[in-house]
Amino acid sequence: MNRQAKISSISGSVLLIMMALFHGSGYSYVSERIYASNAEDFLKDIVPTLFVHPSIHLLSLAAFGFLASFLDQGGKRILMLVALLVFVDALIGFFIGGIIPGLLLSLAASCFLYSGLRI
Repeated sequence: MNRQAKISSISGSVLLIMMALFHGSGYSYVSERIYASNAEDFLKDIVPTLFVHPSIHLLSLAAFGFLASFLDQGGKRILMLVALLVFVDALIGFFIGGIIPGLLLSLAASCFLYSGLRI
């Protein structure tokens, strides 16, 4: 993998890690709010766990981006798949979260796509 592709892949992974940490930082706030609400007990148990899932998802995609930056043969396939998955997350981000998460995820997807195309 050439230097530009590796930098692009690592940049996309770092961006995903930063987004995961930022999202995960709201766990205690969401947990406190749901426990203080008058929601059903089932929701009080499940919502904090569901809130953590996107952070774990982003960290997993970032790990595959890092892994692909050190591979030669299968790196292109992994990067294209990660770019596709992050782009789908960007569409969901636009739909649910607004313009900022969607744009940041689109930027990360573009980094992975560029890296995959440069191999």
